[in-house]
Amino acid sequence: MSLRGTTIVIASIVLMATLTNAWPSGAPAGACSSLDPDTHGPSTATGTAPYALTFSSSTYQPGQVVQVRLQGAAFKGFLIVGRKADGSSTDPVGFFQNPSSDSKLQCLNGTTGNGITHTSNSVKNGLTFDWRAPSTSVGNIVFHYTIVRGGAPSTTSDPSDYYKDEQSAALSPNSQALHFRQEPRRNDEVKDAIRLVKQDITKTVTDLDKLLRRINV
Repeated sequence: MSLRGTTIVIASIVLMATLTNAWPSGAPAGACSSLDPDTHGPSTATGTAPYALTFSSSTYQPGQVVQVRLQGAAFKGFLIVGRKADGSSTDPVGFFQNPSSDSKLQCLNGTTGNGITHTSNSVKNGLTFDWRAPSTSVGNIVFHYTIVRGGAPSTTSDPSDYYKDEQSAALSPNSQALHFRQEPRRNDEVKDAIRLVKQDITKTVTDLDKLLRRINV
């Protein structure tokens, strides 16, 4: 075999090894914006993704911890990030925390949020994550996620078997939190009303006292 032929064979073996084991220990930071597992090649998955993200609450308050559950068919890899629903930025919002042995933090942005990804390409059957809402409301939040089924439930690797950039239902700000902010003003209004009532009662008592004095005279 010629040197050129040997080089092509070696390159092909390296490429196949890369595709077979593409990012087994988690998605790279470079995938955080596009959620594209580019080293996996074009996706061969067809039909509607058999996965969904569900939440312990359909709304959030600033700083609230919400449980995010990835459920559906068996899978091997994933990358999940929360973003503003208006699409104004691909920066993550909210912070995943307390990852289990099956997950690790990724897409770290100290000011706005982070994402979460897998730690191995073992077969998984649903995972739950803790996510902390931003310290201030940012409007509706949608979670974007890519799932690598990878041939699961078979342990044989199929890196091109994935669903890219799926989206969850939106988490909306809790309206009660807005009411709480207005509570001090309501308290002031109540206090003013009580003060006026007291003044009216005092005036009424004074008028009655004067009337009684006239009758006694």
